[in-house]
Amino acid sequence: MTFWPAILGLGFVFGVGGGELRRFERDAALEIRQKLQGEQVQVAVASRFAGPLDPLFGDVASATIRARDFSTEGLPLYTEPWRSRAGKLRELCLELENFTLAGLAVKRLTAKIPDCRFDLGLALKRRQIRLSRSGVGTGEVEVTEQALADWILKKFREIKRVAVRVAKDRVVVEGYGEFLMAKSEFQVIASLSATDGVRLELTDAKIYFGWVRAGEAASRALLDTLNPVVDLDRDLHLDGAVKVEGIRLRDGVLKAWGATRIPDLPAESQGG
Repeated sequence: MTFWPAILGLGFVFGVGGGELRRFERDAALEIRQKLQGEQVQVAVASRFAGPLDPLFGDVASATIRARDFSTEGLPLYTEPWRSRAGKLRELCLELENFTLAGLAVKRLTAKIPDCRFDLGLALKRRQIRLSRSGVGTGEVEVTEQALADWILKKFREIKRVAVRVAKDRVVVEGYGEFLMAKSEFQVIASLSATDGVRLELTDAKIYFGWVRAGEAASRALLDTLNPVVDLDRDLHLDGAVKVEGIRLRDGVLKAWGATRIPDLPAESQGG
C-alpha cells in the first residue's frame, strides 16, 4: 500500500487554476481514506506552489498529508528511484495522529522531508505523482505508556500481565511472566536507548523478581526476552525510513525523534 497512488492526482495538470488543484486534493484525500483501515478515518491533503509559474515547471513548494484515526500494517510511502526526477517537491510534510502501525498505537507522528523528486512526465500524461527520490528530513513520534504496555503484552508471549510507567527519562515495567527459568512477578527500571537507530532497547536496567534484586544471569535472561522492545524495521516494517537520534521519557509519553526519509519501494512490491 502507498499513499502516492492516492496523491497521484494531486492535480498536476500543470497550468490549471487553484480550483482544479483543490479538486484533485480532495480526490487524493478520498483515495487515501479508502486505503486505510478504520471507521473514523480522517484525511486531508494540501499543496502549495511558491510562484505562479511553478506549476508549469513541476516545482511544488510543499505537500502536506494529514490523517488521523486509522490503522495500517506497514509504511504507506515509498519512492520509485527508476522514475524520472524532473519534478521537484521541495518539502513533504506528514501530520498523523491517533493511529495504529503494525499493532503499535501511536499518539502522534510528524515529519518534514525536503528535496524530494517526482516523475514529471507521468504527472503531465496521467495526472499521477510518483516520488523518485527522497531527501533526509526530521521526524518525531509520541507513544503513550499504555500503548507500550499493550505492545509488550502482544509481542512477548512469555509476558502474561504487564503495566508500564514512563517518567523522568526512565521506564518502569511491572508484570507477571512465565519464563523458562521460572514463573514470577517481575519489575524492570531502565532507560530506553535506540541501538543502531532502529531497535528500542531497555538499558542501564535494574531487574527485580518479586521486588528482590535479580542476579546477573536472571537479569540478562529477562532483558534478552524483552529486548528489543520495538524494532522499527522488523516489527513496524519501516524499511529504514527512520533513524532514531533521541528519546525522551516524560509524563507518561515516550517521545522519539531523528532522521526521516521515504525509503525505496521494496523489490517484491515493484511493478507498475
